Amino acid sequence: MNFFFLISVVYLAFSITAADASEIKINDIQRPDSAILFIVDGLGSSYYYPEYTPHGMDGSIISKAFTRNLTFGARIIDIKTPIPSTGQAHSVIFTGFSEANEEIVGYPDATIYDITRRYGFVNLAVMEKGDFQTLRDEQDIILFAQNNSIDEPLISIQANKAPSGVFELMHDWKVKLPEYLEKKKGIEKYSAYNKWGIDAANALAGYMEKNHPTQRFLLTVNVGAIDSGGHNLGEDDYYRLIEDLDRDMYPLYTTANENNFALFFTADHGMSFSAKNARRGGHASGNYAKMQESLRIPLVIKASNIVSGTIQGKFNQSDIAPTLMSVLDLPDSLAYADGKNINVKNYASIFVKADKEYSVSLWNNGQKVSETSGSELIFAGLPLDTDYTLKAVSADKTHEERLFLDSDKLVRFDSGKGIDLRGIVAIILIVVVIIGGLLVIKKIKD
Repeated sequence: MNFFFLISVVYLAFSITAADASEIKINDIQRPDSAILFIVDGLGSSYYYPEYTPHGMDGSIISKAFTRNLTFGARIIDIKTPIPSTGQAHSVIFTGFSEANEEIVGYPDATIYDITRRYGFVNLAVMEKGDFQTLRDEQDIILFAQNNSIDEPLISIQANKAPSGVFELMHDWKVKLPEYLEKKKGIEKYSAYNKWGIDAANALAGYMEKNHPTQRFLLTVNVGAIDSGGHNLGEDDYYRLIEDLDRDMYPLYTTANENNFALFFTADHGMSFSAKNARRGGHASGNYAKMQESLRIPLVIKASNIVSGTIQGKFNQSDIAPTLMSVLDLPDSLAYADGKNINVKNYASIFVKADKEYSVSLWNNGQKVSETSGSELIFAGLPLDTDYTLKAVSADKTHEERLFLDSDKLVRFDSGKGIDLRGIVAIILIVVVIIGGLLVIKKIKD
């Protein structure tokens, strides 16, 4: 573990900060002020997307939820998790890396939270499931459940650098939970637990807008009772929990819509049942993990700079993090990501990162569109499906890059002097993780 820490420190030492990034808006654009990443533990899109019919492992047709609110905005039809397991799937969402685990989440520049913090956001979270220590350490403040019990939930707060008043607000919501659960049983109690998490997140988002209106934030929310219900209540209650979620989500959707917050609605994994009326479901083990109902997850995005509608094609859970970065107009500089940005925006941006200051000009059809100087630049508001040429000039080096803007682009200019220590350390980290995993597997077998 000391070796991992040492490498992380070295990597951090050579990270490029973005405090001095300059933005050039080519056209007027609308973009969200902040974002809410809403993760439903154990929600399979097969159970409410109109395109799918859920089946049991025996081939029987399973009950399906009727929803009104969970298909808003841009909806990605076919997106799957590579690993239908809670900790690993959340790690994929946060890093954009399809083989991520909880340890990698703690590495420098690995997560969406590292990027948002670098660009002046605060990271807030309300999580009933899916959190772990390295993830909690990424948050400026988090309200979280220490156990998975709905009968006797143990709620805690970890604060690293919270905006004023947020700790007190979270404490108030911690105290309110027993009121939600009092005298409730079965599915009603499970839904009440989810509603508490949604209402707490909604109160937090509203508080930030009212009391910290200029502070951009990324709020991560996880509600856990649909996963718990799938495991413990069975197939017939599982779809009813989804319908209750659809009802209880509406106030948070309204808050996001009225205050120009981007809303990303997704899940870590789905859920499968052996047959109709099965009393228990699963997703991570044996044949459960192979079912499409376990692998298919929703991804629905609402933001002021996206094009609404259904999006065809096959996508991976690792695509969520780059897409979130794109919608917020932040560069996809996640250190380990292998996911790709899903084109949902109604314009494109070019992000320029250089090892020193250049004079950078943007050209279209032989005409200069813009010119500025810097080592980190953002050209925002560019028309999609357009050809551009990017030129960078310094005293001793000239670069030229031709781009077709079907989506955001990240361009790096390097003077060619010295070695890329960031890249070397990144490679070392990945190799060490692989070797460490093999050693763990060997130890388990032995």
